[in-house]
Amino acid sequence: MGAMGSRPLVPMYSVDLGIGPEEIGVLVAMFALIPLVLAAVAGSWMDRHGSGRALFVSVLIGGTGLMLPFLLPGRAGLYISQLIAGSGFTVFILAAQNQVGRAGRDAWSRERSVAVFSMGVALGSLVGPLIGGIVGDHLGYDSGFLILGVLSLGAAAFVYPLLAGDRRAEEDHLKSGSRATPGLRNPLRILGYHRYMGRAFLISSLVLMAKDMYVAYFPLYAISVGLSASWIGAIVALHNGGGVVMRFFMLPLVRVIGKDRVIILSILFSGVCFLLLPLAGGLATLAAISLAMGLGLGLGQPLSITRTINLSPSDKVGEVLGVRLACNRFTQLVTPLALGGLVIWTGVTGIFLIIGTLMAAGSTRLSVPSEEDMAARKP
Repeated sequence: MGAMGSRPLVPMYSVDLGIGPEEIGVLVAMFALIPLVLAAVAGSWMDRHGSGRALFVSVLIGGTGLMLPFLLPGRAGLYISQLIAGSGFTVFILAAQNQVGRAGRDAWSRERSVAVFSMGVALGSLVGPLIGGIVGDHLGYDSGFLILGVLSLGAAAFVYPLLAGDRRAEEDHLKSGSRATPGLRNPLRILGYHRYMGRAFLISSLVLMAKDMYVAYFPLYAISVGLSASWIGAIVALHNGGGVVMRFFMLPLVRVIGKDRVIILSILFSGVCFLLLPLAGGLATLAAISLAMGLGLGLGQPLSITRTINLSPSDKVGEVLGVRLACNRFTQLVTPLALGGLVIWTGVTGIFLIIGTLMAAGSTRLSVPSEEDMAARKP
């Protein structure tokens, strides 16, 4: 709720501070700056020491970072908040994925575990923007950041009991005799763990790029057509609510038409929704297209997580997830910076057309055989 609720607040608070659309790209990129370097090393560390401490500390860092726009009002506080909160929540999501990915004994049980975990993420993504939008409208955007930060800190009570699992993880690591190095000698060697690892990373990067650009630029477009912060928060929540709905249908869809087709069709469908977004000008059409886009994007991210875990060596899951998250943060850093410059000439609607085209074209390069098919092909 805290992390996702703050995302639409960033562009709306930026407009309130007089920050233009071209600078908002830089501001959004700050969320991914430190995590770009931090994620890969953190994942390798979790393979050796467990995820409990990382979960607990990252909650404290992320929640405190979110409160900075209230404690330090103005542009400087917003920039520092993005840097600190982005670092905290990157480690949190990596630790949570690592914890959940190791909970399943086989590919299908991992699929179920990630589906349950992603439901929690989707519910937070639904409720957070609603809270942020309503509080921002009535109490001010800085108060919205404060409340979302306090909510985030509340998660510490839930992750604290997991600290006990770190000692067991360290003992298991010593017993296994693994000689994993403290850092990553060359992150690109991760791609050598499996021939389709690069495609699994591409799936995740495309989905994250789409979600970030929607949250960064949709509020600007909605403001231009006269919507209030409450309505913008409600539509973003509805968009994320599409992910909640699709979590219920994800496993049945995978069983019926296969994971590969589900991923490709969901990203293609989301790209088409981006292309349609500039054609919408009213509340109802904006809400409908945003919901449809959320339905598509709601499938891609959890399936990319399980795809990556299933392609990873059993003792390198945290390391691989860390590099995957670093690739995501690289996308989240470069894309806003590049599009932030283009928005001067294309306008916000041009950004939607560019992202839609990239999604549609990228969907043609995402095919990865199922785990069963790959096992059957082995001699």
